[in-house]
Amino acid sequence: MNFTRNDNKIILIDGGLGTTLHEYGLAVFDDPLWSGKALVKEQELLAKVHRDFVQAKCDVILTATYQVTVDNLMNYHHLSNEQAEEIIYNSVKIARNVIDEEKAKCYVAASIGPYGAALSDGSEFNGWYTDSMTIEQFKDWHRPRLAVLARAQPDLIAFETIPSKKEAEALVELLKEFPNVKGWLSFNCQDTKTTAHGEPIEEAAASVCLKSPDQIIAVGVNCVHPETVVPLIKQMNKMDRDFIAYPNAGVTWDPETMTFKNEGRLIAPFIRSYIDAGIKYIGGCCNVNPNQIRTIRDIIDSYSSYL
Repeated sequence: MNFTRNDNKIILIDGGLGTTLHEYGLAVFDDPLWSGKALVKEQELLAKVHRDFVQAKCDVILTATYQVTVDNLMNYHHLSNEQAEEIIYNSVKIARNVIDEEKAKCYVAASIGPYGAALSDGSEFNGWYTDSMTIEQFKDWHRPRLAVLARAQPDLIAFETIPSKKEAEALVELLKEFPNVKGWLSFNCQDTKTTAHGEPIEEAAASVCLKSPDQIIAVGVNCVHPETVVPLIKQMNKMDRDFIAYPNAGVTWDPETMTFKNEGRLIAPFIRSYIDAGIKYIGGCCNVNPNQIRTIRDIIDSYSSYL
């Protein structure tokens, strides 16, 4: 199914895949592949989580490839290059099969996390590695996974939790090597004004839109505190692009203890403010499960009926 945008519809993205897998009994927090562990060892459980999000009536589900690369599959699971590529390729197939079985109209977005996600040290939340890498180094590192996922033909690519302007620029430049692929890019941010690495969010977002006038269909934020979403999006209000936001449930990841800090909160009370801010793609990240997505679906449908 090719992605088509209805300007009058809010697109609902699924919730936190890794945290939902953990909630369903799979220990992912201390695994270097995070949700990708399920791609290797628990494909039936992964399909169940996808299914629960589809049944919650989201419009987009993301693949379990956020922290998965060809290299870390080879290193941590002793796979050959071909086997690792097959695992990544199958992530799209698993998601698509669930959608087909449910006879749902739902899109598949192939998740691509930042370089820091593969380091498994929480560095996607500060981007400390950015200054030591060039645009070309970023492109070379991201290329193998993007090539496999593009070949699997998802409906969209999701560049997510990107901590810096430089890595974002590298990703949109790399995407030009795959001209038939479209997607979104969402930043992680340290506050209501700057990327996780410290650049003004409006400059980082403007650079993405400038470098990719056609392929990046939405720009925004993810895995940020729900209270910061509207201020961050307002910093981008001059962008000629749709906005996307899928915050976490108000939690903070502690890489030293491999646990989340704070008790978290529901993001549903914020949804109407997101719609009022002009955000067209809305969903959840860490600690947002299918039940919460179902509630958000009801809010969006109820809100839309008055528009």
